[in-house]
Amino acid sequence: MTQLYAQQTNDLDAYIKRLRHSLATGGSETGFLSIGSDFLYAQDYLEAGNYSSAEYSFASIVRAHPEHAFANYQYAVSLLKQKDTEKAKLAQQYFQKAIELEPSLKARYEKDVPGQAAAEPKKPATPANRPAEAAPAKPETIATGLDAYISQLKHSYATGGKETQMFAPGQEAIQGILYYEKGEFSSAETRFSLSLSVDPENPYANYLKAVSLAAQGKDAEAKPFYQKAVAGDKALAARYIGDVASGKAKWNKLQASKQVKTTPAKKVTYGGALVYGKYVCDQSVWNGPNVSPAYRNEYKGYFALKKDGTYRWLDDGGTGKYSYNAKTGAITWLSGPMKGKGPKASKYQKGTTVAQVTVEFNGFSWNCGCNK
Repeated sequence: MTQLYAQQTNDLDAYIKRLRHSLATGGSETGFLSIGSDFLYAQDYLEAGNYSSAEYSFASIVRAHPEHAFANYQYAVSLLKQKDTEKAKLAQQYFQKAIELEPSLKARYEKDVPGQAAAEPKKPATPANRPAEAAPAKPETIATGLDAYISQLKHSYATGGKETQMFAPGQEAIQGILYYEKGEFSSAETRFSLSLSVDPENPYANYLKAVSLAAQGKDAEAKPFYQKAVAGDKALAARYIGDVASGKAKWNKLQASKQVKTTPAKKVTYGGALVYGKYVCDQSVWNGPNVSPAYRNEYKGYFALKKDGTYRWLDDGGTGKYSYNAKTGAITWLSGPMKGKGPKASKYQKGTTVAQVTVEFNGFSWNCGCNK
């Protein structure tokens, strides 16, 4: 085993525990710019579930110290945890390297990444382990043309490859592909345009832009890009109609999902049998600019409606008479305190749980409810 990180045990948990003890006690193993310090930094990301940051941090250790078994292993775990097909392919390479350096790591793989098939370390083909008569290998399906282009960019994007680095045409193309696969063809169209501004002859970026345009119903705009695509790869012509049809279905479904469905406001019905009892009133008052909440409910008092056509304002307040129109819900204050307040109108509505009388004044209103 390498001495780069002073491994005293082949157990990953024990190694992490030793590093944490070193960090807590000011040990040299986790000193400034040490491998141990970098490892714990990456490990914290991994344990927090921030797998992309863990990936980046463990990758830095592996680049500087390719024989660090635990860094290779945790780098592979960070990649696999992101559940990305291309990252998973890359992960197997580093997992294999890890168990070549430290075979005991294979035993914990299923626990760390359940459900993932572990790659076996490569063994040299010797007479002792070579099959007497090897079975013929099944031919692999190799992606070609557009599918190969998409697969190559996805792999580059997942593994930091040069095809999708900054300023490369693939950097915008892969973003276009991600939008394209979700049916977000307007955004995909923009990304493919940026890619084509760097590499205008790429048949596959031209094709994907043509489909993105046609899926939105922009058939005339799509035509020159389709023609340039087919000029570069004639095989694209055979799939265009099907891809456009599938794209239109995705686009229409996406647009339909964005439609805001509104429910008409329930019509307020005034009138009906009057509920007698105490009606507590409040007024919604604006709190002023840049104040949260913008409004407050201000208590105004209460009145009690009686069956005999009289009412009382508060328990010890004045009394008066009122009339009620069951057809329109209008309450008319004939005398007493409510008449003196000079409301423009008062209307009764039954409500579902609380009976309500809305008393309207000039510029404001009271909402008065009765729980009886």
